Amino acid sequence: MRMELIMSHTKFSLVSTVFNEYKRLEQTISDLNQQTLHPSEIIITDAGSTDGTYEMLLEWSKKSEIPIVVLQKNRCNVAEGRNMAIRAAKNELIVSTDFGCRFAKDWLNTLITPFKNPAVKVVGGAFGVLEDDIETIPAKAAYVLSAGYNVDVKASWFIPSSRSIAYYKEVYNKVGGYCEWLTLAADDLVFGKQIKFLGYSIYPVEHKGVFWGRHKAAVGYVKEAYRYGLGDGEAKVNTRSFLSNLTETIIRYVLLLLTIANVGMVITKHLSIPFLFINFLLLIGLRSYIGYTKNWIKFKSKKYNLKVFLYGFYLLEKTRQSYIHGYLKGYFFSTPFQKQQAQLLKQKL
Repeated sequence: MRMELIMSHTKFSLVSTVFNEYKRLEQTISDLNQQTLHPSEIIITDAGSTDGTYEMLLEWSKKSEIPIVVLQKNRCNVAEGRNMAIRAAKNELIVSTDFGCRFAKDWLNTLITPFKNPAVKVVGGAFGVLEDDIETIPAKAAYVLSAGYNVDVKASWFIPSSRSIAYYKEVYNKVGGYCEWLTLAADDLVFGKQIKFLGYSIYPVEHKGVFWGRHKAAVGYVKEAYRYGLGDGEAKVNTRSFLSNLTETIIRYVLLLLTIANVGMVITKHLSIPFLFINFLLLIGLRSYIGYTKNWIKFKSKKYNLKVFLYGFYLLEKTRQSYIHGYLKGYFFSTPFQKQQAQLLKQKL
C-alpha cells in the first residue's frame, strides 16, 4: 500500500505559459526531455506568439512520447494562461514553470520527491541563473545587484515563484487559482501569499533546478521592474517595502541636492555645522548603494570589474525608478474592478 502511494505521486502534470520564446525554446525542450523523472503530461498555454514558438511547440507535441497539449489564447496574461493549463490537467499533482527557462536534469525529481510524505501539499523550489550566460555589462550588474539571485527558500518570508512550484489541485482550488485581474505580474506572489494564509506549509527545496533566462540590455531589466511594480501596486501588496524604497530614494535625491548646495557654501564660505549634520542624517539614502557595494566586493573579479560596479549604480537607479513608477500607477490608477479585487484580497490576507 505504501509503495502504491509513493508511485501514485509520480503522476503529475507539468503546466507552463509561453510567449515569443523561440530563441530559448529548443534548449528548454531539450532540458525537459532529459529529466530523470518525467511528467505524465505537459500542458502549455501560448499567449499568441508570433516568432515561431507556437509552431515549435506543436512540432514537439507530435514527436514527444509524453502527451503534450498546446493551448493558445492571444494576449492572455500569465495568470490566465496558468489557469487554462491547470484546468486542462488530468492529474491532481501540478508542477508549474515558465518556458524559456533552463532546467537541471533532476529538477522534477527533486521537486516531486517531498510528496512521498502525505502531509506535504505544496513544494517551492529554488531557482537561479546560469552564470556562464551572464555576458553583457547590464546582465553582470544585475547579477551583482541581485546577490547572484540567491534566495533563502527556508526563510519565513519566502514565497516560491511559479517557475518552480508544485502543489495539489486541492490547494489551487482553495486559493481560487491565479489572479487574472492583474495586468502583467504578481500573480504568483499573490498565489503564494494566499497559500500561506490558508495555513499550508510550503516545503522548501534548496536545490536550484530552474535557471532563469536574463536580459542582455538594461531596457529589459527596467521594463521588468515596471511590470513587477505595476503588479504589486494593483494587488496592493509589498506596501511596506515599497514605502521603504520610496523614502530611501527621495532621501538620496535630497542628499544629492544638499551635496551640490554644500559645494556652493564652501565656495561662498557659508558652510555651517548644523547643515553638515543634516547631510550626515541623510546618509540613510545610501542604504541600497552600501548593500550593492558589499555585494560587489563579494563578487569582485575580472568578470565583475570596476566598469560593472559603476554601471550597477545606473541600473539600480533606473530599475528603482521604474518599479516606483509601476507601483504608483498600479496602486492609484488601476481599474475600478482591480481596486475592488484588491480590496477583497486584502480582506483575505
